[in-house]
Amino acid sequence: MRSMLRSRLLLPLALVGALGCGADEPEALTVELPVVARVGTEAFACGKTYTNVGTTGTTYEPMDFRVYVHAVRLVTRDGQEVPVTLTEDKTWQHSGVVLLDFANKDGLCTQGTEGMNASIKGTVPQGDYTGLRFTLGIPEELNHGDPTTLGKPMDDTGLHWNWQSGFLFTRIEGRTQGLPQHVMHLGSTACAPPPEGQTQGTAGCANNNRPEFQLDGFDVAKNKVVMDLGTLFAGSNLDVNTPGTAAGCMSSPADADCGPFFERLGLAFGGQAANPAAQTFIRAE
Repeated sequence: MRSMLRSRLLLPLALVGALGCGADEPEALTVELPVVARVGTEAFACGKTYTNVGTTGTTYEPMDFRVYVHAVRLVTRDGQEVPVTLTEDKTWQHSGVVLLDFANKDGLCTQGTEGMNASIKGTVPQGDYTGLRFTLGIPEELNHGDPTTLGKPMDDTGLHWNWQSGFLFTRIEGRTQGLPQHVMHLGSTACAPPPEGQTQGTAGCANNNRPEFQLDGFDVAKNKVVMDLGTLFAGSNLDVNTPGTAAGCMSSPADADCGPFFERLGLAFGGQAANPAAQTFIRAE
């Protein structure tokens, strides 16, 4: 996919070799990929107040920060993608989907659970890996299913748009000096109505809004993936909102407030083509 997002930074994995049970079985590599949340140079935490955020240098008090990812792959030195078989814990990882949850119940964070998840766990065949790729969001074949039957981590109706019959790929919320609640909800939009469209699991959404990230080069002993709200918000005024629109961005292609966020996710918006090089939300350190 041409929209893959690239980084020259190194990326960390905590790796443990795991041998197969049978003598003839190939070795498997157990991987744990740390993912950390930040607001600029500061670690993200509910209950904290961040300063100098966005174009107005506003304050930001977190209310939620949860992100779905899927299609996690490692890349070999010769460019071959190898899917990571995710550990099925059925709490944070299930059916190839991972919920990264950086919010507990401190401060203004009243959504979700006290539990948090900041890593991706799975196995791959032994190999010489030099890159990581993954997609933000819920895959199309699951996105329009019933959240009450899909199981964790897709059972939280607070991460689902019932009016769109699809999931919120991100639920990022906070209070600023100008707005009592600012939201960044990414998800598919312009979806066809049932029965032809999304509720049947078909590709019925004109705007899929699933950015793909490619992080080239990583040091398996030292580095990690960073999701940075400071860079995501850098081009946005979080103190004001376009009249007649959601308080922040709910992925509407008609909401001008979404434009800077979509640019920093490398997504197309408002007639502008996707520009993966403009992606700044996710990096490796």
